[in-house]
Amino acid sequence: MKSFNLVVRRTHLYLGMLLIPWLLVYGVSTLIFNHRGAGPHGGTPWERLWEKPHTLKQVPNAGNLREVAAALLSEQGLSGPFGAQLQGRRLNINLQNFRAPMRLVLDLDAGRLRAERKVFAWSELLARLHFRTGYNGGGLALVWPVMVDLFCLTMLVWIITGLILWWKIRESRRKGWLALGAGALTFAVLLVLL
Repeated sequence: MKSFNLVVRRTHLYLGMLLIPWLLVYGVSTLIFNHRGAGPHGGTPWERLWEKPHTLKQVPNAGNLREVAAALLSEQGLSGPFGAQLQGRRLNINLQNFRAPMRLVLDLDAGRLRAERKVFAWSELLARLHFRTGYNGGGLALVWPVMVDLFCLTMLVWIITGLILWWKIRESRRKGWLALGAGALTFAVLLVLL
């Protein structure tokens, strides 16, 4: 039983040490959101790279939007994970990149295509790390979602081993129940108020 407790304690310690960088990223980025209002799409300006005439071979609509956007990116020699949005008669394509996201804006009426790159700022880099989702793209683009999944699994194991340790140490049970109750109450209050 003592060897089991030692394994659980060491696991708890090592997992806690692995979580520190991730908790720092999320903590610092949340502070930035709360005090500067920075978000993944706000803050620093977009720098114009080029603008040129362009007409599409296929009219974009809700059914073919990704296909049209992918073809447009390919024509421009661009690749990577992207999001596409049709706003009235304007097609916006956002290319994901941690350091310097890029967007293409096509004015369908004027037949003009504009490329812009986001000016670098640390606050926005942290925001992009905070909001990045999905297994989009390949190569290094896969590292972040894999690490986030590992973080989530590590957090669950950390919680479970913490509960096992708490239950094994009789003297801490009363304080543990108080902490669990206070956490559940805080969570309920936040759910109601938010």
